[in-house]
Amino acid sequence: MTNKFSPLDPMAMWRELTAQWEKSTNEFANETMASDPFRQGMHGGMNASLTAQKALGDLMARYLTMLNLPTRADLQVLGEQLQRIDDHLARIARAVEGGNASSASTAKAAPGPRRTRQPPAAAPAPTASKAPPAPARTRKPAGKRPS
Repeated sequence: MTNKFSPLDPMAMWRELTAQWEKSTNEFANETMASDPFRQGMHGGMNASLTAQKALGDLMARYLTMLNLPTRADLQVLGEQLQRIDDHLARIARAVEGGNASSASTAKAAPGPRRTRQPPAAAPAPTASKAPPAPARTRKPAGKRPS
């Protein structure tokens, strides 16, 4: 074996060995995964895993039902119902706000009530024959009376 590595780079030999190991491992894995027995084994393993997961889910649902607790499916249905209610309330709120805005704009545009009442006519000036008006009485502030 010839020494093609530089003495200035001590890690060059390590990188070369690692690259060769990765290449051979990838070739072996690709050949193995391409074989029919490997595919059948993976398919069987996935089926077993899914079957076990479904059985565990069913067992948990029965257990929660027995304890009178909601299951995951129950909570999902409840969440969907709450979302529909929330959407419906939002539509109602938009309709109410839209109705208030349109009625407010029509109220501003509509003319006010007609003013049919006339102000009183100017009263005639007091004549000398009448008695002068009585002086206005002033009220004393509330409080203690002088002794």
